[in-house]
Amino acid sequence: MKPWGLDQIRRVTLSRWLNKSQRNFSGRVVHDHRNVAEGDLFVAIRGARFDGHTFIAQAIAAGAAAVLVESAPGGEAMRAATEAGAAVLQCDQSVRGLNRLAAGYRQELRAKVIAVGGSNGKTTTKRLIDTVLAAKLTGHASPKSFNNNIGLPLTLLQVEPQHEYVVLEVGTNAPGEVAALGEVAAPDIAVITSVGLEHLEHLGDLKSIAAEEASLVRFVRDGGMLFFPNNAPELAEALKLSTLARVTVGLGGSGADLEAVEVVESVAGLNFKLNGRLAVHVPLLGRHNVMNILPAIGVARRMGLADEQIVQGLGQCQPAPMRMEPLRINGHFVLNDAYNANPTSMAGALETFGRIELGAVVRQGVRRSRGAGRGRSGGQPPRRVAILADMLELGQAGPEMHEWVGSLVVENRMDLLIAVGPQMQAAAALTRRRGVATEYFATTAEAVRGVPALLRRQDAVLLKGSRGMHLEDVLEAIKAAEVSAPAAASAGALD
Repeated sequence: MKPWGLDQIRRVTLSRWLNKSQRNFSGRVVHDHRNVAEGDLFVAIRGARFDGHTFIAQAIAAGAAAVLVESAPGGEAMRAATEAGAAVLQCDQSVRGLNRLAAGYRQELRAKVIAVGGSNGKTTTKRLIDTVLAAKLTGHASPKSFNNNIGLPLTLLQVEPQHEYVVLEVGTNAPGEVAALGEVAAPDIAVITSVGLEHLEHLGDLKSIAAEEASLVRFVRDGGMLFFPNNAPELAEALKLSTLARVTVGLGGSGADLEAVEVVESVAGLNFKLNGRLAVHVPLLGRHNVMNILPAIGVARRMGLADEQIVQGLGQCQPAPMRMEPLRINGHFVLNDAYNANPTSMAGALETFGRIELGAVVRQGVRRSRGAGRGRSGGQPPRRVAILADMLELGQAGPEMHEWVGSLVVENRMDLLIAVGPQMQAAAALTRRRGVATEYFATTAEAVRGVPALLRRQDAVLLKGSRGMHLEDVLEAIKAAEVSAPAAASAGALD
């Protein structure tokens, strides 16, 4: 951020001095003491596992010009601050102070703020927008999935005066969170990617989820614009009173303002024509990603890019790590979609995986990962193996939704289901009844030990589960293993 004076930071964060500073603020705001450098503002945040207040002395020793706290530091930390000439600012709650700082700084930005919300596809859409805009403009986008009340303000505070845009993710787990982030971001452009079954434990039902996502539009600045899908009736209802300028996106024949027609999916990516005219190629897997590409095109047009620049930028896009990410590991084609999961994204992943032509992925190296080994095929045909872990935070809908996932496994012609977690046992029970080869592990740790022996060379593997299930640990086990010959849970040849 632009280096403000510490007294201005004090005023904006509604803080009081516990110790004044003789150091100059560099303009960098951090919340991890291990990343503190000379002149930084260190925000001491209390979390579930760590309390930043315990690292105040270390942050000051690393050169912090100031620390923002919610409770007065102990004697050792205060002595360190006094001796080093570092400021100590106390506010009511550190995260609130951080958000006030970001909201105040946002008012000075010349950069256009683009906020991306929705149940699924936020990170992919953010990356698409950033990749396309970067071809012509200077800007910034949130790293990884910085979409909560810590990540979003930190991203805003990383915007520099020369930036022309910033792309933010806006996430939610409970009612009111989108509105709180929208108030901080005050976007010029808003994108709502989708409304799906997410965080039902706290958000309730689709109508409530749509209302939560739609609350973002209340904070779009005058003259701004909204992009959203036209296949979400609950969202349309939640937006009906909004007068914000809007552009709808959808597939051919849907009547959307931006429509994708003649969609063709292959292992090389997606091809379609925009409104029947502009040919678009994006090297991403999954037809559902078309609904992420369309708003990226609309945003880029809004930001002044020509169609030729947009098409060129889209052709350079790559999947985010662990989001429909194609890998080749130990003779397997792996579709790593293990970053997170809810029923909507689970359906999209299984449908995409079910459409992949196995012969093509066996022949074609998609992306090589470290740890690739030789393995053995045993002369067996390739199989579709779905490694699926629990979808968390579904509340009372959990058992029904996991059983439904089992039906998706059957419908999309999986040859082997490897189910992981107590809730996914419902899917495993259904697939066994329907005659699909099925293995079950109660925990991810058990899956780490058992999965590699179930795989054989040339298997195509899908990894999908909620973030809390840590399926990336299973991926690491697959990388490390020498693939054995066919295991007991083998299935017959594909159609």
